[in-house]
Amino acid sequence: MSTTELAIEAAGLEPLQLTEHQACLFELLITYALEPSMGFDADYPLDSPAPYEPGARLALRDGFNERLGVLTVTACAPAGDGYQLHGSLQPIMRPRWRGFETLRLTAGEACERLGPCIAWVPAPWPTREEAVGAAQLAFEDGLPIVIFVPSHLPPHVGLPARVRAAQAAAAETGAEVVILPMADPALLDTALTHYGARRRVASGGAVVFDAVEAIRRAEQPPRTEQGFCLWFTGLPSAGKSTIAAEVATLIEERGRRFTFLDGDVVRTHLSKGLGFSREDRDTNIRRIGWVASEIVRHGGVALCAAVSPYEATREQVRSMMPAGQFILIYVATSPEVCEARDVKGFYAQARAGAITGFTGVDDPYEEPLQPSLRLDTTSATPRANARAVMEFLVQEGFF
Repeated sequence: MSTTELAIEAAGLEPLQLTEHQACLFELLITYALEPSMGFDADYPLDSPAPYEPGARLALRDGFNERLGVLTVTACAPAGDGYQLHGSLQPIMRPRWRGFETLRLTAGEACERLGPCIAWVPAPWPTREEAVGAAQLAFEDGLPIVIFVPSHLPPHVGLPARVRAAQAAAAETGAEVVILPMADPALLDTALTHYGARRRVASGGAVVFDAVEAIRRAEQPPRTEQGFCLWFTGLPSAGKSTIAAEVATLIEERGRRFTFLDGDVVRTHLSKGLGFSREDRDTNIRRIGWVASEIVRHGGVALCAAVSPYEATREQVRSMMPAGQFILIYVATSPEVCEARDVKGFYAQARAGAITGFTGVDDPYEEPLQPSLRLDTTSATPRANARAVMEFLVQEGFF
């Protein structure tokens, strides 16, 4: 069957989405980077949320929804919360990756273009000691140096930064750079052999090139340059927005820019049309969290003031942020005080039955189990609470 015919068949088959890890293994197999005998008929293990009978044919898709190939299932067994499939592959195309296409050589292309080589696999920042070791091996063996950058191996540093660091080291040493579609450390040495590596430089050392240090600092900035999210939660009229506004002033005095995402304001724009069912409330909070996570990812400061009454949803928002950069602040004002402060009269309307599903009256508020800070608004002013937040930020190294 030709590739065109296979692609037409795949369009009508049940799709199975591949993770990046699975797409890496797919590419290694179909390009014969693991064993010369592997390829189309290789046994391909694949985790699946659903079981399939032997003989089933599935269209494998990548993150761009491209049809990569067809898997014919040969075996299926329970594994964890799902199933593990085994089968043979019929490839349609290699996975499509973002960026550095000219550096993504197959094993065959690397061997043809570069020939036998010394493999240097920095993890993740190339050091001068490694460069010296690579140069020594290259001198002894008369082979060129190739810096191999695995696509998805830990430690977790963004691939673009790792590739740019490798390119900076290559500029210093005359090495070539190749990206390996690699997500399994156990397969690395085998793949390197088929990419033409005769010897491998041992990782070690701590002194990186100046150009690499600049890339590392941009990728892993010091705490004072990292973004963070201050998430103020509490009952309606607890004082969340008031305290957040005071904090915003103090942050601005420190020279940092911020974005203020107030729950009421967001509902008039980003979440216009949502109601107050649990599902709609969760959707609203997740939307605020997603926007905040993008701000934080780009080094900004997000101040979010929203009732966010449910613990599970708050934890979902936490999971959107890098570790340590989501700061949950519980504005712990009692229901009685909140009701007394309610200038809009929502509590009174809820008690009269004019509105339903109001948090603190006929819908629960789940107190945070592990807030970063707990603020008392009855014994401290908004400015005093804002200063307590700033003291916490200083202790955490953000200022």
